[in-house]
Amino acid sequence: MEEIPYKPAEDTFLLARAVGRYSGKVVLEIGVGSGYITIELSKSKNPLVVGTDISARALREARINLKSLDYDNVELVHCDGASPFRKGCFDLIVFNPPYLPSEEIVDSTVDGGKEGIEVVERFIDHSLNVVSNSGSILFVLSTVSNYDRVVKILEDKGFEVKRKESRKLFFEEIFVIEASKIG
Repeated sequence: MEEIPYKPAEDTFLLARAVGRYSGKVVLEIGVGSGYITIELSKSKNPLVVGTDISARALREARINLKSLDYDNVELVHCDGASPFRKGCFDLIVFNPPYLPSEEIVDSTVDGGKEGIEVVERFIDHSLNVVSNSGSILFVLSTVSNYDRVVKILEDKGFEVKRKESRKLFFEEIFVIEASKIG
């Protein structure tokens, strides 16, 4: 049985606020879920927004949500991460990955692996291949996941890492990370 797409929550709304500041970009969203962020990216005057998801059910829901709003600058692709795209073709890559630490993946929409970053690392790996030389990667992370390791991975790959937005919740702080290529 296919999982129900991730429903928008605090982390989605935080990322939506952050992506609203980006326009004029060729954008990839990895893991579109319901399409909430894809819609925000489309509204922000980005000429092309590509959304991917490994879940056919999530893509169906995103298509329904997008169709009702009549956006013509969005393409949805059924694939794993950014696997079908050529090197350096996106100015901005966005994702709201599962980031909660878990011993086993029970709910793939929230369980991010033992340190909460295993899925984040995979999305970063996908992003490194398709982000342009002047591009950025924007994603959500939490204080309950291994933030320092993610920062080190990105810095070792030649990225400058900044916190763009944050929100304190009762058991964690969530934040939006922007990683931009240096040089």
